[in-house]
Amino acid sequence: MDPKKSVHAVHKILETEGRTELMPRIARAFERLAAREHSRNTVTLTVAHKRDEAQSRQEAAEALKELGADAHTLETYVDDSLIGGWRLEGREHLVDESYKKHLLAIYTAATL
Repeated sequence: MDPKKSVHAVHKILETEGRTELMPRIARAFERLAAREHSRNTVTLTVAHKRDEAQSRQEAAEALKELGADAHTLETYVDDSLIGGWRLEGREHLVDESYKKHLLAIYTAATL
């Protein structure tokens, strides 16, 4: 059934049963489902600085192929907590090539 017709059919059933007050709850439930699906299928590239985006995209190209993701749909964010490098997250995978990760590993090794 067409989505628009489905919504009208549900609305009509709720009207006949006197339960139209449920429509906002149903809409929020669909929004949550859509957001969950979007986050499951989205791949994000997090970079330390905006100027590093182009180089980070090139370096992350192989990891994108392994994830089966398209470079054109890649979302990019700038994270001030990263010192340098990049992080690629999505589809239940994380590729962390940030300086922060390497510096924390050095610190951990030195303090043990």
